[in-house]
Amino acid sequence: MAAEIVIREVPDEGRFVAELGQETASAWYRNDGKTLSFFRVDISDNLIANGVGIQLMRVAMAQARQQGLLVEPACAFAVDYMRQNPDTQDMLTSEGWRLLATQPGDHPGTEALTEREILILQGVAAGLENKQIALRLGLSPETIKEHLSHAMSKLCANNRSHAVVIALERGYLR
Repeated sequence: MAAEIVIREVPDEGRFVAELGQETASAWYRNDGKTLSFFRVDISDNLIANGVGIQLMRVAMAQARQQGLLVEPACAFAVDYMRQNPDTQDMLTSEGWRLLATQPGDHPGTEALTEREILILQGVAAGLENKQIALRLGLSPETIKEHLSHAMSKLCANNRSHAVVIALERGYLR
């Protein structure tokens, strides 16, 4: 008897989870009330081979459609899924269309950070909160939050700390 794939949303963690036997896959997202932005999909080759990735994204897209949300595929897996499933493309944001237009291999997550985004990530790396970074840069905390969100999307990071780690790995921070 084949194992059943169980897929559920965990909104508090910002992800859809698929389970097959002892293995799990996650499609991580941010939901701003208008758009689901899929910034990372964690899945093993075995789960991909068993069709779990397709089913995971199918459930996530159905949920987005049911809630009337647009979709931004901000990681390679989500871009590839939407490219191969044109019936989902009516939910794309303008940025999502741009990402779909990239050539396979020009994966999201490689877009360069702006100077301001780097300055903000330096503040995060120093342990500062958004208000403290805002004071240092003469900006509002909301502007800091917006720039940090853009940097996280560009880096395909799931939180502030993850963004700093990726920025360090890519040489943006020292």
